[in-house]
Amino acid sequence: MAETGEAQPLGSSSRGQSTPMSEEMSSHTEMSQDARNIAMLCHLLGLFGLFGPPLLIWLIERDKHRFVDEHGRESMNYQISLMIYLAVLSLSVIGIFLIPVLMVAHIILSVKGTLKAARGEPWHYPIAITFLK
Repeated sequence: MAETGEAQPLGSSSRGQSTPMSEEMSSHTEMSQDARNIAMLCHLLGLFGLFGPPLLIWLIERDKHRFVDEHGRESMNYQISLMIYLAVLSLSVIGIFLIPVLMVAHIILSVKGTLKAARGEPWHYPIAITFLK
């Protein structure tokens, strides 16, 4: 509360100095909406089983936006990992039961990655193997 009794906005002190919270919030707002949208596409197109479009988006846009590079690389690592998991599971009898579980996890993780990109937050797929660094 300020000395006048008025409520202060989040991330600001009564002396008008910014706090770490406001610095964190400003870093999210400074990121261009284009970078967030492009990063979202990398995750969203992967949700529909499309490998080529996210790869092309990442290759074209990675030098323009660090955020797109990070999310695109993460999306590619996950897509490659998913293909390997599906190939291995399709060769085993237990895969008949695990492939549906993997596909549900795929939907949940891809949506979560899309939402993180929309918010300008970092994201790591927990089941992704790091092929691209």
